[in-house]
Amino acid sequence: MLEYEKKVLLTAKEYETIVSKFCENLQSKCQINYYFDTDDLDMNKKGITCRIRLKDGVYTTTVKKHNYEHHDCSFEETISKKTEFDAEYFKKLNLKLQGELITERIILYKNSYFEIVIDRNYYLEHIDYELEIEYSEGYEEKANRIMSDIAKLLENANKFSNRIGKVKSKSQRFFEIKIQKTFFK
Repeated sequence: MLEYEKKVLLTAKEYETIVSKFCENLQSKCQINYYFDTDDLDMNKKGITCRIRLKDGVYTTTVKKHNYEHHDCSFEETISKKTEFDAEYFKKLNLKLQGELITERIILYKNSYFEIVIDRNYYLEHIDYELEIEYSEGYEEKANRIMSDIAKLLENANKFSNRIGKVKSKSQRFFEIKIQKTFFK
């Protein structure tokens, strides 16, 4: 499945501003990504994310290939969906659990073509914030306009706009922090 998305990392203040303006009656949901890789993090180096995601009581095993030439697009293959954690698929590939990333997600808006979410991510004693628009093929311009409209609501719209599309994936950020923590022990 091809996945199209616009992302921007948020400052804590931008996150709080968006939450206060849009999320008064919205509830957050929790999802957990369990990341798998070799000890040398070979999959991450190749732009491949191997994960099991717990969401709404279902563990979904996926392999996601990131497209570094077109950051908005990646290919995600679902391997299995189960009601219990099962890492056997990745164990057969000699991949080990490298850690988890917990996301508190608030869905701001959703229809057939768009899903706009705001995330607070916890991983490896680190917290970051992200705004993400997942969109259907052919709706990139509309997604750009939505991001632009959100930027206008923030204190420093230009800085926000300059960061759109320059954010690394959650898994890339996770592995960067993991490498830093390992290197600077």
